[in-house]
Amino acid sequence: MTQTQSSTAAAHGPEVGNELLLRMMEQLVLTREFESKCEAMWKAGEHLVGEYHLSLGQEAIAVGTCAAIEPSDLICPSIRGMGVYLCRGTPLSQLMKTFFDREGAICGGRWAHWHSPVAEAGLLAQTGMLGSGLVTSAGVALAQQYLGTGKVVITMLGDGATNTGYFHEGMNFAAFRQLPIVIIIENNGYAVSTPLASVVNVKHLSSRAAGYGMPGLTIDGNDVLLVYNTVRDAVGKARSGCGPTLIECMTYRFSGSTVKDPDQLRPFAEKEKARKKCPVLRFKTLLEQKGVLAPRDYEEMVTSVQARIDAAEKEAKESPHLDLNGDPLVKLAPYPDRADA
Repeated sequence: MTQTQSSTAAAHGPEVGNELLLRMMEQLVLTREFESKCEAMWKAGEHLVGEYHLSLGQEAIAVGTCAAIEPSDLICPSIRGMGVYLCRGTPLSQLMKTFFDREGAICGGRWAHWHSPVAEAGLLAQTGMLGSGLVTSAGVALAQQYLGTGKVVITMLGDGATNTGYFHEGMNFAAFRQLPIVIIIENNGYAVSTPLASVVNVKHLSSRAAGYGMPGLTIDGNDVLLVYNTVRDAVGKARSGCGPTLIECMTYRFSGSTVKDPDQLRPFAEKEKARKKCPVLRFKTLLEQKGVLAPRDYEEMVTSVQARIDAAEKEAKESPHLDLNGDPLVKLAPYPDRADA
């Protein structure tokens, strides 16, 4: 069965306390500001490792999802997963050091940001083949089921990845074994520059869940509270042994497919319309209406976040480069702009 939920459905969830509301607001701001900083560094010609897939405009999915799960749960972000890294507490300085090839980088600097697991944050590594993260996540979920850990696995992927064999294999296995996993599609309407509607003959990707015998939901992915409530419910079902749920979060990315993409193929009017549904400003307005957040509080939050990001960048740039001596990967992927490589 496929259900489509509107933003009003968020009101049916339990009352969310002000502390959590403000934490989600800060995480939305942090993700927006951190990625905007990274985009600016790329455009300024600074050397950053890996090809960066921005999630600008999609931040509510990561923030709402991470707020809905337990610290012990495991999550495999999509290629636009920086918000997950930030929400799960990965230090800003460690992320910046990873971008700049500095000591203290994640995984010894062997990086593309969505390839790097962070064990202490419960972050699973995405693979280089889009869609296959669902298969590996299903394997991790099988381990949790077998060991009886009580942990739930969240796996996230883009709409383009749903047209792969990996998606079918992972969905079928998860449903057949009734695994403790929640599958989240970040549907921004495009696989790079290919409109989803030009390659898929269904209105909602969540309708595919019925063919595997699992529930499927389509929700407004720019509504952070709706994402939070929907994921929380699905995680509760998975943890109680009721198996997987497929959640399709409708959204739109504000920039090109990667930071290098000039984004000239999507209609200008479409992009401008999407910006009016900005998840960050939308949640800010909601909290102001509820009396939880004053305009001055928001300004101070943005200033504080920007200062933290700038401090992390400064620390990274002042840290020594990674010692590449003896690393066999250097022969496979040399650093032509590094004198010590």
